[in-house]
Order: sequence, then structure tokens, then C-alpha cells
Amino acid sequence: MLTGDLVRARVQKKELRPSLVDPENEKVQERAHAVFAVYQAGLESGANRGALKAGVDEVLGDGIDHKLVRGLAKVLSDASEFTSGPPVPAPELRARLFEMASAAPSRAFARQVYAEVAQELGLAPEEVQRLLYADRKQEQVLIKLGARDVHWLLNRYNVALVQALLLRCQELEVRLAAPSPERVRQLFRFVKFHGLMHRLEKAEGGISVTLDGPASLLRLSTRYGMSLANWFPALLLQECPWELEATVHWGKRNLRKHLALDSSLGLVSHYRDTGAYTTQTETWFQERFEALETDWTLSRDGVPLDIGDNQVVVPDFTFTRGGKVAYLEIVGFWRRSWLSSRMKLLKRGGPENLVMAVSTKLAGTKEALSKFPGRVVYFKEVVPPKDVLACLENVAR
Repeated sequence: MLTGDLVRARVQKKELRPSLVDPENEKVQERAHAVFAVYQAGLESGANRGALKAGVDEVLGDGIDHKLVRGLAKVLSDASEFTSGPPVPAPELRARLFEMASAAPSRAFARQVYAEVAQELGLAPEEVQRLLYADRKQEQVLIKLGARDVHWLLNRYNVALVQALLLRCQELEVRLAAPSPERVRQLFRFVKFHGLMHRLEKAEGGISVTLDGPASLLRLSTRYGMSLANWFPALLLQECPWELEATVHWGKRNLRKHLALDSSLGLVSHYRDTGAYTTQTETWFQERFEALETDWTLSRDGVPLDIGDNQVVVPDFTFTRGGKVAYLEIVGFWRRSWLSSRMKLLKRGGPENLVMAVSTKLAGTKEALSKFPGRVVYFKEVVPPKDVLACLENVAR
């Protein structure tokens, strides 16, 4: 996504509006075609990042839209693949060459050393010279172009622009008008996949989803911000009308600005519409639970449950045995106030057969982990299946 220096937005009093581009605009398409051509030519010639940057600089020339051009290049670069590193670790190669050349420093002897090392590695001397500093990022070579065409690039740019603003978000609310149950479950699978702190409420004619932003955390804010930004394209998969309002910290003074978006803007997700994503934590738990000798049946129905105050929770797992049912929600990022509020709702009016698994590594505050009332299982990397099983025996209804 875009870095802060590449963000294009307009501020009108308290309103913050991203400067989205029109993918059908001829002038914008011309710029995008020029950047795309640099990367296409670079792919054919085996250009590295440094050469691609020089090509983008030529496209920019004396133009005043440098943020747009460099932003398009950033998006295209992020979507593409580069060589991950040299076949021989560059530090080891440098140490070997310098050690051999130190015996008799001269250009003639250096050529001899290159030839000897090249023979040892089965490479050409020119290839050894290229690999000497191949561990530098600018030396990574383009091997696959990620964008399909210019329209994909421009649509991806608009989404990346919004994502960059969400990196400094305090809180956002999304209102969905008459969404289908399948799309709601899909959206919440993405919420759970990224471990976001959320509140789901019933609203007139639909539902309201509130997500805490990275600016609300004292710890892990950068990591959480990336998770929130990476969640946003999942919202664009919704087929129903939607509206988003967010409070964003803007500028060096961190002034609070209001960001408003809706489905009429025509933002296009680059995510494949494959349904639900599964986190590694969920996969690990499911594998370990199913390995236990138990007559509980595990499923991933994701049926929304009322927890009081018009709020709803979507559990990650449903457990059944005979006529009894229990649920498990896995909590990723959290603040003490958020978790306390959730537990109070559950204790006061929520389903008695819901178990919560809470990560001890993703606390968003500096406060020590407290013992909260209710049925909670704490974990670091893997949710302990035996602890969950013990809770199921007590809470199933």
C-alpha cells in the first residue's frame, strides 16, 4: 500500500477526502500506461529495482503529479515479484573475494580472483561481479509482473490510497444495507482472520460493524494498522450498499479528521472472491481438537449470536454433542477496556455456552493481563484443545 509521503488527499475543515483517480480518465490512463510500460520492459530485460526507479523518474520528468506516478509505481512494485536473494549469500561472497584479493591488490589480480571464484561456483565472472552486492534491495531483479492491466493498476491504486489513510485510523463504522447472510459471514471471516477488535450491531434495514483502529492502541499499533488496512478490500466484496465513516489522525499534529466513503465510489477489490479465510491459529486448533478422543463434533457454521445491548458476535467454531451445543470465539488483538466490555455483555445477557480464547501476545495495552470474569482460555501460539474441551463440558446447553 502507499506510504505516507505518497498519500493524495484533500482536507476541508474536518472532512478528509482521498484524491481517488478515475480509471476512465485519459490523462490518468496515460500516466498509468507509461509506468506499466517501464515494468513490462524491465521484466523482459531483467531489470532490478534501481533500474525500474530510474525508468519511473524518466516518466515523471518535470511533471507536477509526482505523487500519482510514484504511487502507481509503488502499487505495481508491491504487486510484482522480485528475486529474493542471490544463490550465494552476498556477505560470504564479499568476504571470500576480499580475502583472496588482499594478497596482491591490483586490477589484474582482481580479475584473476573473480575468475577463480567463478570457477568454484560454476558461474561466469560477470555474474560473480553482479552478485557481489545482490543483497541490496535495489539490486533485486523483477521476475513477475503482478498487475494484469492498467485498469487493474488504477483500481488497486484507489484502494491502496484508502488503506494508507486507515493506517492512522482511530475508529471506523461500516453500515451494510440488507446484506445477505453469506456475505456477512464472509466479511466476518476476514475480520477474524485479521484479528480485529469489533462490535457487530443490528441496525434498521441492515447491520452496523464498528472496528477499533490502530490509533486506539498503545502497543502493536503498526501491526494492527496493517491488519485493518488489509481488511478493507474485503468490504468491497459486499454486493449490498454500504457506508463507511472513520476518524483519522491527520498530519504532523495528528488532527482528527472525518473520512466518509460509500459503495457509490466504485472502489474495486483486488481480493479473489473465494469465500472465507482461515487463520493459522484456527487451523492449528481444529487439527489438535479433532485429534482428541472426544464425541464432540466441530463445525464452522458462524451463526451470529446475540450478546445483549443489540450487539452480535459471530463465533469461530460450533461444537455439538447429542442435543448440546457450545461455541468458541478466538480473540486476536484486544485492549483491556474492549475485552472487559465484551465479557460484561456476555455475563449479563450473552449466551452462556460461548467460550472465548484470548491471545496473551496481542494485547494492545501495556497493562498486565488481568483475569476477566467468564469462560476464557488464554493462549500464546496455539489454543489448547484440552482446556477448551473442559470448558465445553461445563457450558454446553
